[in-house]
Amino acid sequence: MIVDAETNGVYFSNLIKKDVRYSSFWKRLTSVLLEKKICYNYIENTRDIWCRDYMPIQIGVDKFIQFDYFPDYYLSPKHIAKLTIQSDVRLNYPMEVKNVKLVIDGGNIVKSDSCVILTEKVLKDNPTYNKTTLISILKKELEIENIYLIPQLPYDITGHADGMVRFLDESNLLVADYSKESKSWRAKMDKALEKTGLNIIRFPAATTNEKNEDGDYTAKGVYINFMHIENYILFPQFGLDMDDIALDYTKELYPHCEVIPIDSSEIAKDGGVLNCISWNIQVTTKTAFCSLPKSLPCREEQEIYVFSKLDFYFSTFDYMLIADEFQRIWDEHTGELIGDADIKKQIYRFLERSLDKNYIPQYYVDRTVDLILEYLESIGQYGFPLCEN
Repeated sequence: MIVDAETNGVYFSNLIKKDVRYSSFWKRLTSVLLEKKICYNYIENTRDIWCRDYMPIQIGVDKFIQFDYFPDYYLSPKHIAKLTIQSDVRLNYPMEVKNVKLVIDGGNIVKSDSCVILTEKVLKDNPTYNKTTLISILKKELEIENIYLIPQLPYDITGHADGMVRFLDESNLLVADYSKESKSWRAKMDKALEKTGLNIIRFPAATTNEKNEDGDYTAKGVYINFMHIENYILFPQFGLDMDDIALDYTKELYPHCEVIPIDSSEIAKDGGVLNCISWNIQVTTKTAFCSLPKSLPCREEQEIYVFSKLDFYFSTFDYMLIADEFQRIWDEHTGELIGDADIKKQIYRFLERSLDKNYIPQYYVDRTVDLILEYLESIGQYGFPLCEN
């Protein structure tokens, strides 16, 4: 089973960059992704931003399991338009997927290398199977040793486990604070956790009891629903008193990770947080994942953007030399992996060949290339950072 720390690329629904409700949040998130050179891309033809739920589960580098996405909470007239049709989904990463005829949201699968935890909602969603048979099928398809069920939170219509628990490692399980739940529910949860045999670590959570416009509870205070990719943890903040406490505690739990706070209030209002909006996987090659768009946008607009942000004097002639060579490299390598360092090196060589002497300082070339890429990202033409070689 591929765990979060082993992933090196992440996808998001393309709706998240289009919906004005999330524009401020998306700007904050992408600034972090770009700064840390975390490769990301988009999933097309989705109907909501919660891509964790309708995308496959990666159990091996080249092995994916796809469960049926047919959540009961989207079957009402009020929500049916949000139901993503899995067969319509498109993305640029080639993969072989095995379809398993069980109804399971990806957000209800919390995994370690050898163990999976789900809520009992999985039993309700698959009534033709008894518990023993269902668990047996899951063990076989997911190729794991242990599967444990925990009770569904009474107020959570999704029944997802990823807002409740998370593996720190194979032996330790983070469990969001549920001390404010009813005594009977706590007893049931305690019993379920005891059966796992794992060391339970209580994790901060805040209960706000806020509801959104649809009358559903928001996800404010669900800190455990963070995004973990490679050695980065993107950690949600909500403007609550608990924010700093949860952030500091997570830094202590993950001393080998960089824990980065991100205000996630806009998406939390709609019922999910950072793990919900992301589908992170391990890729052996980033060639397809980091393919370049097929064409560049308007060169005149690009030039205006670059010159507005330059911190030094630069002649239009010098800029055009760099921009023309950038486009040639771009067109030549469309669909292939090329790092920004490689682009700069090729431009250096071009200038050396083309000019009697290379009078354009290296910093000018580097800064110009960086701004061209920044412009492409700003208009959504270039949805991920080029990977350094």
